[in-house]
Amino acid sequence: MASHPRVEAARAVLIAGVFAILVLPPLLSFEGCAHTAAPRGGPPDTIPPILLTVEPDSLSVLPGFDDDVRFEFDELISERDIQTAVIFYPFDPRPKVNKGGRDIRVRPRVGWTENWIYHIHVEPVVRDLFGNSIERPIDYVFSTGEPLTDNNISGVIFDRITGRPLPAGRVDLVSLPDTLRYGTLADSIGAFNLSRLPAGEFLAIGYEDRNNDKKADRSDRSDTVRVTLGAIDTVAVEFSVFAHDTVGPELARVRSVDSLVIELVFSGFLDPDAPLSSAVVEVVLRQDSTPVPVDTILHVWQFRSWRAARLAELAAADTVGADTLAADTVVADTAGAGLPADAQPPPQAPADVIPDDREPELLPAPRLMVVLVHPLAPGEYVVWAQAVVGLSGLEATSQAVYEHKEPEEGEDQGSG
Repeated sequence: MASHPRVEAARAVLIAGVFAILVLPPLLSFEGCAHTAAPRGGPPDTIPPILLTVEPDSLSVLPGFDDDVRFEFDELISERDIQTAVIFYPFDPRPKVNKGGRDIRVRPRVGWTENWIYHIHVEPVVRDLFGNSIERPIDYVFSTGEPLTDNNISGVIFDRITGRPLPAGRVDLVSLPDTLRYGTLADSIGAFNLSRLPAGEFLAIGYEDRNNDKKADRSDRSDTVRVTLGAIDTVAVEFSVFAHDTVGPELARVRSVDSLVIELVFSGFLDPDAPLSSAVVEVVLRQDSTPVPVDTILHVWQFRSWRAARLAELAAADTVGADTLAADTVVADTAGAGLPADAQPPPQAPADVIPDDREPELLPAPRLMVVLVHPLAPGEYVVWAQAVVGLSGLEATSQAVYEHKEPEEGEDQGSG
């Protein structure tokens, strides 16, 4: 009959220990007895701790419960990181966590509350005396009277700027109106799952927990969704997180793409769904305030479609038309130098790789493209951008002065 590896390792350690007691001086038998160090002698233990039992049983409903929840393992547990290994919901920043030999005992800092559903999450940092960590997290649920539900909420956290999943983000569900907070950690591809929550209304918050304090701070990129959960509901949620500004986007600089198109670069990312009109941007000659008629104002994603349509219509266009429409670099990010490092616009695919049968992705950009009615003459111009809406929904009105130069022979202003 095959033996369990832990049993064989234990036998080897026991034999080595007996040998040490018989051969080594008696004084050495007392060395280190006050420390939870790895046992000496025998082959090293490479097997992680195995959870044997949890008391009370998971999914129990226990009115009047007033004891510890006990997690028992098959070997001695190290004290290292034991206080930070347990995450307690409804959220308790400092639950009581005690270790006793092979078990971990947990209870809320101020005692159990009747008719609450409790979630206890044990991170895979719990380890044995040889440094072997448990292989996966432990999730435990029980109730102090409230009937347990069979609901579930799951989904993905996305980065609003890049459109990609956000790895290792967090999700909190704050019950309304009592503000009890439940939560979970998303995995490496931004996916999360949380079940057996009290039925009711929740404010769901997906966020990037930069300082690992397990709560959404003002500096964290985040997104919020209101959710209703019944006792047996299954709900899917997507979060698109971004840094929330406290002011609207202001005009940082203006760049001439060519004589008919100018690019406005702002201090923050714009809402790509916000409607635009010709009244939002005004251009005047600085010398005498002569207005420059504006034909159209476009988000970057709209400009791609506009350019493609004009290329089809103006295949035999004159020099000005070709200069405006031919350069692929109009869509490329040439505006990053005017922005802070954490507000750099994301890389965006050229228009020619987007199939004609689908809309381009509506990723935010910190830019607007302005198409003029007539070509600009060389000179200094003042540009007003009014009621431009940022990702946070805040508006701003600002202005900038810039100089339009006649491009030298062979110079391509669209590249810089």
